[in-house]
Amino acid sequence: MPMSKKSAWAGAIVAAVGLTVGGIAVATAADNSDGPPGRFAERHPGKPGHPDKVKLKDSTLVVGRVKSVETGKLTITKDDGSEVSLTTDSSTKLRGGDLAGLKADQRVTVRVKDGKALNVALAKAKEQGTVKDVNGNNATLVQLDGLQTPLDLSAVSEKPKNGDLVAVTGTVSDGKTIKVEQLRQLPK
Repeated sequence: MPMSKKSAWAGAIVAAVGLTVGGIAVATAADNSDGPPGRFAERHPGKPGHPDKVKLKDSTLVVGRVKSVETGKLTITKDDGSEVSLTTDSSTKLRGGDLAGLKADQRVTVRVKDGKALNVALAKAKEQGTVKDVNGNNATLVQLDGLQTPLDLSAVSEKPKNGDLVAVTGTVSDGKTIKVEQLRQLPK
């Protein structure tokens, strides 16, 4: 009895799943430089989460606070207390700004390859809690665990009131105060 097209497709799908589970298809796709990932990267450069990230395959991520920024050099104090000095050049990018604009104590994530900073991003702080001590552009956020964090509300047009339950997103520049970029009221 001849095999129908539907049966042939079902068999091919089962075979592909079996190969993928066995790791053969995954290994072959990763080693295949002529396959779709390369063509995709050529057509869509810069797309996050896509095959053009292969360039960053051998890179690492450093997370910490800026200790100093000099011409050609960025020093980071990592979360474990150790320091790392990285080289920079005109191709080193700061997401959303100029590398010279970095300041000491700003929390950053840095993509590094061979001791060179490829790109730098200011780490975002995201917290929830109850607002208290509102005074102009300053307030305190009492988080759910009781931790109190100073807030800089200068970039927020609609200021919260004492007792408001909020979610805030922003950057930490002095190691403790969140400069709020987005504030969302939460239901009580």
